[in-house]
This record gives sequence, structure tokens and C-alpha cells, in this order.
Amino acid sequence: MRKKEIFLLIGTTVLVLILNTLIFGIDGLKSDSTLDLNIHDTYFVIANFHFILLLGVLVFFGIYFVRTLRRNFKNLTANLILMISTILLILVLIGIDSILDAFIRQTTSWTIYPPLSAGEIEPEMEPKENNLEVLSSVLFYTQILLLIFLAYCGFKTGRNYKQNE
Repeated sequence: MRKKEIFLLIGTTVLVLILNTLIFGIDGLKSDSTLDLNIHDTYFVIANFHFILLLGVLVFFGIYFVRTLRRNFKNLTANLILMISTILLILVLIGIDSILDAFIRQTTSWTIYPPLSAGEIEPEMEPKENNLEVLSSVLFYTQILLLIFLAYCGFKTGRNYKQNE
């Protein structure tokens, strides 16, 4: 690895730490810090680690995506960092999608009133589409696009690496 690559890698890591400090404060660097959300009558407690991981992966992916496209996949180290950050971004999106699916299952359950034993026949009802289902679909297709980009990046990196040997 050249010095320029090491400085860019360290600079990106420092940028992630600065953004973390600006968003979550100095307590965001602690391992036991949490983000508390009170929405209506539900109280969510989420560890900051998940947000820091998402922020870090997005920053690394964004910086190395622009750098790799600008250099036309010629730098092997930048390509490998981009591929690793793409894999991590896909894994983070899988985690977010699984959380969304759990929310969808909880919010779209049917409650029938009066009970079926009352004798009235309820008319057939079509469930309307939930905004969380749309977001889950968008995340799924984003993962597919990232997998296609990962394959393309691997192909271009391999082809450029073979030409340089």
C-alpha cells in the first residue's frame, strides 16, 4: 500500500469519528451509549453502535465509490476497500430489512370484530399496501443493485490487475 492510500484510509476513518462526535456527542464513543426514541406510547432504545456502523459503511462506500469511478478501477487497493465496504453495506441493509419485516408483521395483523362466533359474515377485504412494505422492497432492490455492482467491480478489478502483471 502506498502512503497516499494509507492517508486516505486514515482520513476516512477520522471523518467517520468526527461525524459520529458531531451527531452523537462525546458519549457516542462509549460502547454502552444508546439512542432513546419515544413514539406515541412506545419507547425504543437502540444502541448507537448500529448507527455508527451504518454511518461508517456509508461514508467509506461513498468516498471509495467516487474515487474508484473517477480512476476507472485502476487502483487495486481502492477497489478492494470499495468491495469490502459494498459487502458490509449489503450486510447492514439485510439487517435493516429484517427489522422492517418484523415491524411489518407486527403492524399488519388482522383484528376481526365482532368475533367470528357472532354469526355475521364479514365481506372480503383486501389489505392495503403499507409504507414499510414499500421501503422493504426498495431496500431489497438496492441490495440487488449493490450485488450487481460488486460483481462488476470484481470483474473490472480482475481485468485491470491481469493487464498490469
